Amino acid sequence: MGKLPYYIPHQNQYIAALAASYGVLAIGMVFGWSAPAGPQILGNGDGDLELNEDQFSWTIAFMPVGGAIAAIPCGMMLKSEGRKNTILFFVLPLLVGWVLLTWAQAIVMMYLGRLLQGFAAGAYSMSVPIYIGEIADQRIRGTVGSFFQLMLNLGMLLSFSIAVSVNVFQLNIISGFIVLLFGPIFMMMPETPSCLLKWGLKTKAVETLKWLRGPECDALSEIELLQVEQDALLNQPKKSIKKSLLTPVTLRALFAMMGLVTFLQMSGINAVLFYATDIFMNASDALNHEVATIIVGAMQVFGTLLASFTVDRIGRRWLLMISALIMCASHVILGVYFHLLHINPTQVENLEWLPVFALSLFVTMFSIGFGPVPWIMIGEVFAIDVKDLASSLATLTSYALSFMMSKTFNPLRNGLGEAGTFWLFGGFCLLGAMFVFLFVPETKGKTFDQIQKRLASSKLYFRTEK
Repeated sequence: MGKLPYYIPHQNQYIAALAASYGVLAIGMVFGWSAPAGPQILGNGDGDLELNEDQFSWTIAFMPVGGAIAAIPCGMMLKSEGRKNTILFFVLPLLVGWVLLTWAQAIVMMYLGRLLQGFAAGAYSMSVPIYIGEIADQRIRGTVGSFFQLMLNLGMLLSFSIAVSVNVFQLNIISGFIVLLFGPIFMMMPETPSCLLKWGLKTKAVETLKWLRGPECDALSEIELLQVEQDALLNQPKKSIKKSLLTPVTLRALFAMMGLVTFLQMSGINAVLFYATDIFMNASDALNHEVATIIVGAMQVFGTLLASFTVDRIGRRWLLMISALIMCASHVILGVYFHLLHINPTQVENLEWLPVFALSLFVTMFSIGFGPVPWIMIGEVFAIDVKDLASSLATLTSYALSFMMSKTFNPLRNGLGEAGTFWLFGGFCLLGAMFVFLFVPETKGKTFDQIQKRLASSKLYFRTEK
């Protein structure tokens, strides 16, 4: 953490948040790998191994399995080792994962490589939003919180784009090199002030806050306030983890978060992204499948950029509801297209652009709402004594559902057809919008105390607050 000239407000908070989110860029390449790699491995025989469709689907699925397994241990590490050290630790399994995937001589090496990559994906899904939430001023918390989804989408777009001109081996090498750069960059960033304070490093916490907020901030007063909050928690009667989680405020926050990550996955996002190229190949022979996949990736990035400018203006609830409703419409459009294609292909001869449009609209709206907002809110709604465990449970749920969706996508398509599968996803999106309307509080521009009071209130979330 060096001294930098302070040119713009919140400058160093943006720098630290981007540095942490660079690790998520590397995870984005893990998520984006399967869409371009699948056709090359299965269709062109790239790599040292010959894989059938079922083996490749397991290769895809082992990544979310790793994310689910890592969730609880990562929560324990966040508490004992801190935010920064936890993020740095998971660089190693991510790098080893790419090594195993690149030089795999047996299918088990590919499975293990993806499992290790999943460990890092699950850990970063928890630790990076918490890190950003603890370094950011409440005025920009939503904006810097959206960096997580932005970098994730940018990583996927990078993977889609690179794969057009390289083979799978070269794609793996480039992805591994990007991981190598992350460690040295993030090592220069500070630990969060609240974590330093919890370790008794008050002077260091004040210095860090001054670096983050700028030389004009009253860092000492803010640290004193944070100290009072932490002391109040420490002075409370010791409660078991079970009792801490079962307080009404925590239960309401946990219910909202578990619901959000459930509908995030049941929207079909990972199934769609993992099999994007395959979907376009089924949609039309006239499409340039690789270019269509890149367009979808680009729209994801565009959507997240929109989110970064709107999340602290429009609010979390509105973005989530708008996102879910338009995602529902996108799935309905895709379902109609594939239904007409199945009945009579001549009906859609001049509509090859429609699947690209519908999927682009879907991922854009996902990236505006259900992509970034749940992870932003994870860092906002939980008290510090339960934040790590509650985040672990939300991450475990998300990756377990991601595994289920990635493994059931092909059986769903075989059983319900392409049209029925997308209509099913559309139904979940509609349910997601209703869930947000009823059960998710607004956190935009609110302090932690205000959010906790709102969660404790019996007033319905869709009622206007005075």
